[in-house]
Amino acid sequence: MLSPVFVSCFDRPSYNLFRTLVMLSETTLAHLSDLTYRSDAERRVCLLPLGGIYWEDEMPALRQIMKIPEEDRNQMFRLFGIRVKLWKGEALPADDQLFWDTARLQTPSWALFQRQTISADDRHAQDEAERATTKGLGELFARADKVSISEKDGLQRFTATLDLKKQQRAVKRKGSWWERIFHRRRLPEA
Repeated sequence: MLSPVFVSCFDRPSYNLFRTLVMLSETTLAHLSDLTYRSDAERRVCLLPLGGIYWEDEMPALRQIMKIPEEDRNQMFRLFGIRVKLWKGEALPADDQLFWDTARLQTPSWALFQRQTISADDRHAQDEAERATTKGLGELFARADKVSISEKDGLQRFTATLDLKKQQRAVKRKGSWWERIFHRRRLPEA
């Protein structure tokens, strides 16, 4: 028998039911189910790919993340994005709500689902992380020779191409972290 979450989607023809119901692999579900809520978990900031805050008990270690198939990683990151919308009190589009509910049914013990509201301090940290990500990407895109941005299933994907053979534009010595990381030294002129 189908659960009420699945049954309710049949009366909404705008849903891409197949895409929504295809969820995380068994391996990924096992990784996420092991990530249970800890009240003492440290809050962290992730500028890319999350562009916000998370807690250490919500995200697999980098070694584990790299073992997760890309499609599953993208779905996991989509859930982080949906949670930010919930924190901001935004109404979720129907497909996001169904995706959230289905994932929660599949991994109810995952710590991500235990922090549905955040403190004022957490909200401030989230806002700062979003601003830093926006600023950093703006600086990267401004230096790029070519930029492409696409969106699929609530996730944005971008590529920025930098021609390292071009002469470096003048950059302030004490620029932001983003400016320093993407700063290219000027090659001596022949």
